[in-house]
Amino acid sequence: MGELRSRQMSHPPSDPRPASSRAGFAGFPEQERPVYGEVVGAVLLGLLLIVAGLYLWRRPPSAAARSPEEAASSAAIASAVVAPGGTPLGAAEIAPPSPVALSEVRVLGCHDRGPGKTAPDQCDHVASMEQALSRAVEHSAACVAEAGTSGSPATIEYVADFSFARQKVHVTLPRSGRSVHDRKVVGACAAAVREGLQGLALDGMDHRHARYRISVTATYRAKS
Repeated sequence: MGELRSRQMSHPPSDPRPASSRAGFAGFPEQERPVYGEVVGAVLLGLLLIVAGLYLWRRPPSAAARSPEEAASSAAIASAVVAPGGTPLGAAEIAPPSPVALSEVRVLGCHDRGPGKTAPDQCDHVASMEQALSRAVEHSAACVAEAGTSGSPATIEYVADFSFARQKVHVTLPRSGRSVHDRKVVGACAAAVREGLQGLALDGMDHRHARYRISVTATYRAKS
């Protein structure tokens, strides 16, 4: 009995728990609180992943990944871009407007040997002949350099008489078909068109009649 009392008295009165109970509780470590630095790092990593995903989703495809149609469209758009210095990069932007506009070629008449006549609407169109007249008028546009200075366009009608029998071309500028009355300008334009038709080979043209009279009206752009 005395030994049992002495064991009970060995525990301090201030701590009613036995030593074994205290040791068992102390053997399990308390749970550590999460570190704030790790939480912030995880949040930043998540934001970086979201931003990277949006960039990869919205960025344009590379040149190797684009289809030929898309590449051609991009090249066409780039060719029309204006350079920082103001110089247009597109060929259509730097091409000056044509100084002259031509009407459709009209067939005024066609004839053969003999008294018979053919109505203009029944004459055939000789494409090579009509194209030769149009080119000659276009290439001689500089002859009206002094006309059109008043702000209004100038018009001149060119009538060409093609004779396949004589292998000759005669060009006239009727007064009723032009707004230019300066003799120097009219003479210069007539000479330029006649020179442009010199050496034209009529033998190789496919035609039905021996003679044709055709006309084209040129409208020259007015100068500002």
